[in-house]
Amino acid sequence: MGYSIGVDLGGTKMLIALAGEGGEILQSRKLPTRAEKGPERIFKDLVTGMTELFRVSPKEIEGLGFCMAGYYDRQRGIIIDSPNLPGWENYPVQQQISSLADIPVVIENDANAAAWGEFVYGAGKGKKNILLVTLGTGIGGALIIEGNLARGARGLAGEIGHIPLLPREGPFCSCGKRGCLETLASGTAIAREGRALLQTGKKTAVRDVMKGATLQAGDVFEAARQGDRCALEIIDLAAWYLGQGLAIAVNLFNPEIVIVGGGMAGEGEILFDPLRHYFSKMIISPLSEEVTLVAAEMGEEAGVRGILALLNESFFWQEN
Repeated sequence: MGYSIGVDLGGTKMLIALAGEGGEILQSRKLPTRAEKGPERIFKDLVTGMTELFRVSPKEIEGLGFCMAGYYDRQRGIIIDSPNLPGWENYPVQQQISSLADIPVVIENDANAAAWGEFVYGAGKGKKNILLVTLGTGIGGALIIEGNLARGARGLAGEIGHIPLLPREGPFCSCGKRGCLETLASGTAIAREGRALLQTGKKTAVRDVMKGATLQAGDVFEAARQGDRCALEIIDLAAWYLGQGLAIAVNLFNPEIVIVGGGMAGEGEILFDPLRHYFSKMIISPLSEEVTLVAAEMGEEAGVRGILALLNESFFWQEN
């Protein structure tokens, strides 16, 4: 029996899955990324660990699907930049993986892979036109149009997190610009506003619910669930910006469904209630009753499930 490996590489952890024929996941492991080691070391650890983790022979591995956060230039096979992985600027990821593993390799941006996972297995199953947005430390996005990933000329399509909403006065973004959606509605943005709130001296439950020395977005959501007015205002403003960004994309691409994934999606209706309200107000009226906005279903496995499905499809086309 032949196996394939799916890898979703993040800034702090990587999820590695072993799949059988047809892409069914048999086993999975979560490992620390150790980004400080640099890309060469990460890849060497990954390739040597693939067989050791799952106790299979290298000869039994028939293909590798790899996805990661960052701008992946499909034409040149390089990561132009990855905000959570220092040292990956203009890194030849396709060449590096191919030199270490003599097997077919499929590489994608992590949002594209997650969108494909939701399209094949999750909230987008049965749909042909999908917008997926991932909410976490940053904001990622991906488009599926008429059943195909919309990658764009160089593979960089779908970067909804870098729609400039406040380009003059907004906070600085990791991309070097100001006022991107990511700086206004991501988990990082919510945490930043929570910390700013603490500096004002206002009475708020945010300080009381903090679980660590540094306030995180989850603390703001917890205070909001307790009815804290200031925390609710922070989330409401983030939802307003997010609704605006999603409406821009929907008005432009006319998807059937908007799927919201990533860590923040797990916060539930405290986020989705105001988000749906603003989103429905901002999209054009012919779409307001047609486009649904839902939470992703595949959780943290969306990326590996999607990249394994894409790898399996590449095998199919090679054989036919």
